[in-house]
Amino acid sequence: MYTEFLSKLPDTAAYEKPTQEKINDADKEFYYLFEVGLPKDYIELLHHTNGLSYDGRSICGVYDEEFLTEYPRKKSMDIIRFNSSFRDMTDITDYILLGKSSIDYIVYNISGKKYQILSNGTMESFGTFDSFIELLYAFFEV
Repeated sequence: MYTEFLSKLPDTAAYEKPTQEKINDADKEFYYLFEVGLPKDYIELLHHTNGLSYDGRSICGVYDEEFLTEYPRKKSMDIIRFNSSFRDMTDITDYILLGKSSIDYIVYNISGKKYQILSNGTMESFGTFDSFIELLYAFFEV
């Protein structure tokens, strides 16, 4: 499912997949900080690529210092940093932020158990999806 999706994007859009240990550590740290685990569909994407970036649209990854040395501009798109920063600036805790564009947030609605594209200004929903892969096809328009 993700292999087919990723084949529709340029090779430069994806990054080397993280180790299982890095994924597990990020999920545990996320749970410790926010009292909710990372969505299973998002974790499945991490088994294929450590985030995505294409055409002004980005999906968060689980970045370590070695990765950030090579890609320093990705620091803000680390899943933990991105959510910490968002929660520090707002009182909104209903969502796990998974990515963004210049006008949208890509989120997992915790209580609704759905993936959504939201306006990054008003948090208005532009689309609701049952799976992360459905959202990715819509968000990246492939």
